[in-house]
Amino acid sequence: MKSFPVIKPIDKKIFKIEFKDPYLKTAVIETEEQFKELIQNLIANKRQEEAKELTQQWINLKKEHFKLNYHGKFLNLGIKTAIMGIINVTPDSFSNGSEDYKDINKILKKVEFMLENGADIIDVGGESTRPGATPISADEEIERVIPVIQAIRKNLGDRFLLSVDTYKSTVADIAVSEGADIINDISGMTFDDKMADVVAKHDCHIVINHIKGTPQTWQTQEIYYDDVVYEIIEFFKNQISFGISRGIKPDRFIIDPGIGFGKKVEHNVEIIKRLDEFKILGLPILIGISRKSFLNIILKNLLNRPDTLPKERLPATLGATAYAVLKGAHIVRVHDVKETAEFLTILDTIRGYKIE
Repeated sequence: MKSFPVIKPIDKKIFKIEFKDPYLKTAVIETEEQFKELIQNLIANKRQEEAKELTQQWINLKKEHFKLNYHGKFLNLGIKTAIMGIINVTPDSFSNGSEDYKDINKILKKVEFMLENGADIIDVGGESTRPGATPISADEEIERVIPVIQAIRKNLGDRFLLSVDTYKSTVADIAVSEGADIINDISGMTFDDKMADVVAKHDCHIVINHIKGTPQTWQTQEIYYDDVVYEIIEFFKNQISFGISRGIKPDRFIIDPGIGFGKKVEHNVEIIKRLDEFKILGLPILIGISRKSFLNIILKNLLNRPDTLPKERLPATLGATAYAVLKGAHIVRVHDVKETAEFLTILDTIRGYKIE
């Protein structure tokens, strides 16, 4: 794939344009007029493709609002940060694997609590993706997930968005047929390329998550990126193009850079710090920071303390979440919905407050 120039936000009004051609210097743009002049110069020098790519990136960077829309359910993104509540239907989740994952009534109460306390989306997953987790069959995942989705829709209604966390096309197909609105694929359609056909068939939303390696290899593989953000952006472009070629509509994609999915601590921090660079794709950005192990490593090393257990990582989660939201995250995937909703209500109010 040809490498195109990339616009990188420095702040809200200053942008850096990096060209992959070594003969072109990096440009710093502060005004619309400067950008138009740059585009005209590229066209004059017969660089129409680069001019077209940069123009689309510029339009995307300026886009602030998005809408999720499926089967009469709407979710506006861009003013209020949306919350995706995590429901793990698995005995070996890194965060809460000891909970009774087979008790439908307990699960329903948890979902109801999340909805009452600020969740906009409920994300149901039946297979753990923690490092070293053992994969399960599609049949076993179906047995775990589908009864939960059916019970949620039957008992709690159809007025909220429901997501299924799976990379298996057969599981996703049944889940959407039974009431899910979003497919949250940790592999970004790389583990099962038939996933694209399922999304196109149902015309539902798909979360393209970036991943390097698999949960089974993370503990032993050597993880390396020349530029972690650029590599993830290229991954998104490839998978979105693939999805569109299989019939997925362009407005059905949501992107997730995949915090912890084949990344070291420094990669996770850099992704959050540079999250606004993903805006060039012109799509809603979802991020999952909640209780991730990189938070524990930072706390352990910088505060000289013992390990912080997953359920004790709420303050650290909120700290990283705040930065991600200020850098452009539209949806945050979390375990602690009530606390996150209160936190984001204050953050969104302050950042949206207009000073005359």
